[in-house]
Amino acid sequence: MDENVREFPQAAQAPAQTQGEHRAAPRPQQPRKKKKTKRARVLQRRLIVLATVLVIFFVIFSMGSAWGKGRGTKLTNENVTTQLAALTTLSSTSYHYTNVERFENVEDFYGWDASDYSSGFTLSYSGVITAAIDPTKIQVEVKGKKVTVTLPEPAISSNEITQDSLSVYNSNQGEFVTIQVTDFAGFEKAQQPVAQAKATADGLLVEASDKAKTATQSLIESLAGGKDKYEISIK
Repeated sequence: MDENVREFPQAAQAPAQTQGEHRAAPRPQQPRKKKKTKRARVLQRRLIVLATVLVIFFVIFSMGSAWGKGRGTKLTNENVTTQLAALTTLSSTSYHYTNVERFENVEDFYGWDASDYSSGFTLSYSGVITAAIDPTKIQVEVKGKKVTVTLPEPAISSNEITQDSLSVYNSNQGEFVTIQVTDFAGFEKAQQPVAQAKATADGLLVEASDKAKTATQSLIESLAGGKDKYEISIK
């Protein structure tokens, strides 16, 4: 080899690209997601657990409320007796009456001068009688799903005659004329049994008894939460 000719190292050549080959374009680098701190992850889990608990609590509460409302109260001798304590008002039955009585051979009628009516006179008066049962005498027995209630007989609780209603029939005038008696207490005491006997004959006590039974049935059904919850027997 000629000493005057120097050899230079050949530059590294890229491998020849064969026909049909294409270089893949470099992929753009995705930005790295920031990792959540441990504290943030714990807080997130706690919030999820709390939300889940609240949802479960709400569902259970809603179901329990609906179930309780449909189920009603469990009946006992004590709570039924307590509820029936209001039965005096519910069973109270009023009877408005007007009585007409004939009196003869009377000159002094409880302080009223009846001498002008020598042949007698016809008296009219009005009043109100009230009958009810005594709730302290109600007997209650609860056995399982059967409730037995024994009601006392109704009795007259009040009987008041309206003082201004006293009047006598005046044949000359053809109408009843109001009179005033000085001993109204004595008159009322004498006439109350008469009015009571007539009211009883007209079915006042029977009506009060029926009303008390109806009120008792309604109260127990309401307390139990429905008609079919208990077998109710009222005597």
